[in-house]
Amino acid sequence: MVEETAALASRLSRRLRKRGWSIATAESCTGGLLASTFTDISGATNWFDQGWVVYNNEAKMRELGVEKTAFDKGDAGAVSHQVALQMARGARYRSDAEVSIAITGIAGPGGATPTKEVGLVHVAVTAGDHFIVRRRDFGENDRLDNKKSFVSFALRLSLELLDRVKADEARLAEVESRGEDGEHIDTSGMDPKSEQWAGSLSWADEDSKTVADEIQKVDLASLTDWDE
Repeated sequence: MVEETAALASRLSRRLRKRGWSIATAESCTGGLLASTFTDISGATNWFDQGWVVYNNEAKMRELGVEKTAFDKGDAGAVSHQVALQMARGARYRSDAEVSIAITGIAGPGGATPTKEVGLVHVAVTAGDHFIVRRRDFGENDRLDNKKSFVSFALRLSLELLDRVKADEARLAEVESRGEDGEHIDTSGMDPKSEQWAGSLSWADEDSKTVADEIQKVDLASLTDWDE
């Protein structure tokens, strides 16, 4: 697991350096393990911008601008697509990075609920104008094993999104050259039980009020199929 995680982080660092991009992290259940993995790589200062460990809900709101309603709205809660996406967006706003990763989950052995078991994690990644949020259940493993699995999952998802960004660049450039706009919708219309959300984000103007305000502007023109 350690070797696999290090290899994934190294691959991601090379992709970032090639583009001249930097990355920021927002972690809850992994407690900074993702940031630590990045800083294990020599020269990380050239592409790793900064990271936040926001372990409780108040910290997520205070440091990253997550909405209070995201924690108690329907099937959402602290371990959800909505919170993961808002954490990732907040990390982008609070840094100069082009890429952000957010992790929120239940590492165990406690913390499970009737609907959310130990080993459940939601990871959100933003890169440029794209985002992806995916859920995975690793089961009731050891707490440290779950944290390591969550980090590896986040790294794989980041590489996947960068692949999508690369594949979409030519198509998006063509769309923009024709002056076409995507449709903007409220993320509250997305099913919180979906395995995955993916699409494009509309970024805020400098005078926008909060991270949560701009979370509402999501362009689904390039939305991929959602897995139920």
